[in-house]
Amino acid sequence: MANSGLEVVSNPSGIYLSQQNPDSDVLAGLAVAVVMDGSRSFLIEVQALCSPGPTVSRHVNGVQASRADMIIAVLMKQAGLRIQENGIFLNVANGMALSETAGDLAIAAAICSSFLEFPIPHGVAFIGEIGLGGEVRTVPRMEKRVSTLAKLGFNKCVVPKSVEESLKALNLKEIEIIGCKNLKELINAVFRG
Repeated sequence: MANSGLEVVSNPSGIYLSQQNPDSDVLAGLAVAVVMDGSRSFLIEVQALCSPGPTVSRHVNGVQASRADMIIAVLMKQAGLRIQENGIFLNVANGMALSETAGDLAIAAAICSSFLEFPIPHGVAFIGEIGLGGEVRTVPRMEKRVSTLAKLGFNKCVVPKSVEESLKALNLKEIEIIGCKNLKELINAVFRG
């Protein structure tokens, strides 16, 4: 809403994403998730901070605490991440609430990024649910989510391995689809090299 009346918002996801320098080391701990609100897909930023210290605590904003605890436990048990002696802070930027499981992979990626002190490259997004075995599972409307990423200029999307081929068949030449079966494959694909 402006003084002249309603105005079109061409990229509603833009208000939920960080406007920082994409080459900054400060970006360790930030990951982009694609969520649905009705029939529209939005990009949101998940922020994580792993801080070693004498007290181990967890603070969560915008993510269900039980879901965050489950993802942290799976990262420790199934991916071998030694984060048990870290305080973990999770936040969804701009006060958004992440209510669907499609953001699980972004939460895990943000935690890994902060813990490993390895910024996620600019233009990478994550879509997928995490199971108790560390497996990456598909979520509804994958094609719509990936198409939104391609339109907004993202160049890589990490998705469940089970939908990798069907998403590549969309012929979205602007975006590379990276399929991962589990969290270990996620870590190898994003945080190695």
